[in-house]
Amino acid sequence: MTSNFDTREFSGQDPTREMDSQQRDRFELLSAFIDGEVTAAERKQVQQLLATDPQMQRLHSRLMKLRQELQHLPVPAPEATAQKTAQQVFSRIDRRRMRNTAVWGGAAVAAVFVSALSGIFPGSQSFSPQLAQSPKQEAAPEPLMIAVNRPIIEITKAPVASPQQSLETPRIQNDTDQSNFN
Repeated sequence: MTSNFDTREFSGQDPTREMDSQQRDRFELLSAFIDGEVTAAERKQVQQLLATDPQMQRLHSRLMKLRQELQHLPVPAPEATAQKTAQQVFSRIDRRRMRNTAVWGGAAVAAVFVSALSGIFPGSQSFSPQLAQSPKQEAAPEPLMIAVNRPIIEITKAPVASPQQSLETPRIQNDTDQSNFN
């Protein structure tokens, strides 16, 4: 079987780049026509082009041949049925779940073992919570006494100056005192 590309010289470019915009639009319109994705106006336009343009007729026959060959390509049979594939997926999930359960269980057992060993050895710091204790007092504490009318400690009275001494000593007046006299 010979290909249509054998007669062409390879230019190293994409064939759609070599087309001008009108050719590209016609190609896309014809492809949509073959796929049944055109409006009624576009269908009439394609039918008119097919009736008058020999280049469009060749392109149409090539695309129809390509479409027919693609439809007749053999479809490879799947290696496994969908049910078997689903079963394999679920078995892998179950194995992973079992493995994770074993890892977490082993970690829990190890944590219990370490905590048990830390409580056995003397002199080791215990990680268990401890409550604060008040220091032991050797003597009995003094009872609390409240003196309402008579204080326990004698409070001495401040010396009171005589009225003559108060006149002789200079007195500093603040702003509030001066405002009372004014």
